[in-house]
Amino acid sequence: MNVLARGGGLLAVILVVVGGTAGLGAVLGLGATMILAGLTALFCFLAANGGPLVPDLKLLAAFAPAVVLGAAGPRLLGEVSQVAAIALLVVVVFCAALLPALGARYVTVGLGIGLASVFGYGFQLTGVASAGQILGAPALAIGVVFVLRLLTGLGDPGKPTRVALADALAGPDRESAERAVRLWLADRPLRWQARVVAAGVRCHATTAVLRDRLRVLDDEQAAAVTAVLDAVRTGLDVLAEAVRAKTLDPAGVPELVRVEPDLDLPGDTRALIADAWTALDAVREAVVTRDESLVDFPRHIVRTALRREATGALPWRSAQLRHAVRCALGMLVAVVIASLRPGDPLTVSFLMTTFGIMQPEWRDTLAKVWQRVAGSVAGAGVLALALWLLPHSALLPLGLVALLVGFPFLQAKPLVFNGCVVLMSVSVNAVTKHLDPGATLVEYVLLVALAVAIALLFGFAAVPGVPKPSVAQRFSDATAAMGELLGSVAARLRGAAGGDAREVGPRFRAAVRTHQDLLAPEPGSRGPESAQREALDESVEGLRGLAASAGAMLQRGTGSPALAGFTADAAAALAGEAPPPARPELPDEEERLIADLVLADVLRVTHGRTVLAAV
Repeated sequence: MNVLARGGGLLAVILVVVGGTAGLGAVLGLGATMILAGLTALFCFLAANGGPLVPDLKLLAAFAPAVVLGAAGPRLLGEVSQVAAIALLVVVVFCAALLPALGARYVTVGLGIGLASVFGYGFQLTGVASAGQILGAPALAIGVVFVLRLLTGLGDPGKPTRVALADALAGPDRESAERAVRLWLADRPLRWQARVVAAGVRCHATTAVLRDRLRVLDDEQAAAVTAVLDAVRTGLDVLAEAVRAKTLDPAGVPELVRVEPDLDLPGDTRALIADAWTALDAVREAVVTRDESLVDFPRHIVRTALRREATGALPWRSAQLRHAVRCALGMLVAVVIASLRPGDPLTVSFLMTTFGIMQPEWRDTLAKVWQRVAGSVAGAGVLALALWLLPHSALLPLGLVALLVGFPFLQAKPLVFNGCVVLMSVSVNAVTKHLDPGATLVEYVLLVALAVAIALLFGFAAVPGVPKPSVAQRFSDATAAMGELLGSVAARLRGAAGGDAREVGPRFRAAVRTHQDLLAPEPGSRGPESAQREALDESVEGLRGLAASAGAMLQRGTGSPALAGFTADAAAALAGEAPPPARPELPDEEERLIADLVLADVLRVTHGRTVLAAV
């Protein structure tokens, strides 16, 4: 029922976005391109949601020219030169597949631009459309989405940031913690939220170390530490709900129920427990006081971090770059094949299936293949039965009902959605284009099989000259590169040799590339077992956080020996030469925030080493 409820809401949004944009396009005289405007609006709406209101609107405005170019450019060029049209589409797909290298927020942006471009090229218009109508369709889509995003976010523009912070507190993983920091930086960086981020990641990193120690404690000690971890988890859950609230009565936030072990514990276990409670107390204080003043966080640090992420994705050894190349080559083959059958109404389904299946990680590609193949086979079976039992006049209603039934399962059950798409696409095209439904169904299934073959061929093709290291080797490379980067940053903070831009820049690119390769390896590389997946995600989160913190420290320049010493100790801990450093006492608030983040990320990486080093 929850799936249907969420799906029903999604269906309502889709009907408003697509139907409203198409209807407005009809009123404005877009003619046959009104359907193109409606579907482009849907793709843009998916990309324009996921963050705070103002950053989302800025992001939409920044990528609006790319959407217009991708959705209208190949179609317009096709009237002059088919080769030029195909070349432009391939370039747009390449750039769209490269965008996720900038971070998780850009995944939907790349997907939206890619889908809009492929759909704009492959969709068969009914009748003739002028250049103005073709350009006006994506432009109208962007304008409608801008207004809709503004209306949906005006009531609580900061809600996505608070929700992301609450999610990171309640259950941190690579996506939630990274998303929380990125949204906080993109939005108005409030001081209380900065303290929640810093103390929250420190608390989770410390509890992760404690949880790992349970396996070496005796039963009584493990039970005592488990009781502490449960109490900390309860406190985090309570504070997460307080963070999520738009307005908060401080008196309504309960006091933390502190649990302390009453027996001897080995090593630094008791000190780690104290650190966890101290961090949790800091979270509660930040939530209760809710200091709404802005942190003086230089905006150029965010731009620099994005630029370095992009630069790290450009070398040939970058996994994201190789994925973009494969997507472009796969789309090139698919478009060339589609050009052999001009006017085929199923071209758009073929091209979008090819684009949608190819993913950076081969496991995700296989999952997409299974969803598409199983859904298509099931849908084809249902439609074949319908063709046998129902009259031809029932096909169009059947296709429309399948569309309405399938949309609620778009995210939760994509296999069901793909089956409904078969019913909708074949039924509607057979009726509106006056085609034989049986032959159309067979063609659809064959095109899906061809799209899967293309996606698998280029999704798994090995790149010449690129090695296929194991998870342990990739982890070692990533930590070594990050350790060298932190060493250079420490030298820069001291004003010593080895910290100038000529040395730091290449190390930044190497660090970004190696942690991207750790998460998205070359096809054919040995992947982690299911037991190591959590440690891998945690380590990548830590490495990405360390790269961002390194950029923040570089912007502060020289003259901070305490922070420099702490950074050098963190580099030694990454190399396995020393334990994680103690949290230093720093006079500057921003330096304390950076140190908290660095320490939490070092703990994540060192915790992952125990699991991944032997994979």
